[in-house]
Amino acid sequence: MLKKLFVVAAAMLVTACASPYVATPYDRASANITSIAVVDDALPEKPMAYEVASVGSNFGLIGALVDAGIQVERQNAVHKALEAIDFDAESRLEARLSEKLQADGYAVALLPEQARPKREFLETYPDSNGAEAYLDVVVSGYGYLSSGAGQPFRPYVQAQVKLVRVSDGAKLMENTIVSNPLYAAEGVVTLTPNPEYAFNNRSELLADPNRLAAGIEDALFNVADTAARLMH
Repeated sequence: MLKKLFVVAAAMLVTACASPYVATPYDRASANITSIAVVDDALPEKPMAYEVASVGSNFGLIGALVDAGIQVERQNAVHKALEAIDFDAESRLEARLSEKLQADGYAVALLPEQARPKREFLETYPDSNGAEAYLDVVVSGYGYLSSGAGQPFRPYVQAQVKLVRVSDGAKLMENTIVSNPLYAAEGVVTLTPNPEYAFNNRSELLADPNRLAAGIEDALFNVADTAARLMH
């Protein structure tokens, strides 16, 4: 349980690394890509509802264990609330991304049933169904994040996006997009969370599942829109 939480924390802190992140910008004219296959399994199984540096974590190992239990229980409660209203974050992200890419002139197909063993880009890709490039989207974390005890929970998404040409495997574009980061970082596309979806505590998070879902959807849509703009 602690290990999983530490992995989540490490993912959130990626933008605080000493070395600046270096993106690979997309040159649409030279790439000459007209059709894209969007790789499935972009999101983790569960959303997060994480509070950084909570009070309990300040009291040694026992405090850390208690804090880990609280964090997991909150995450599970949010997950169940979203399941109760049949909120499917994966399909929302894929649909929005496809919509924006198609509006920009790309032919788009989804490559379903592509299980991702880890929260990282795939090493090999399946048949592209005729598409000229793969769009690989990896969301390392999504849901809600509080920057500390007493601070509101706001929608959070961290995603990596990469465009790979089918014919030769060349990387045509790569970027990291973060909504509501803990730290701003050079080279990372940073998005501001919608202030409409701020929750003061766990009770507020769970009081209205539809608003809870709307906040996540809003952040995912913002990330999808940004990814599409990077390929304009």
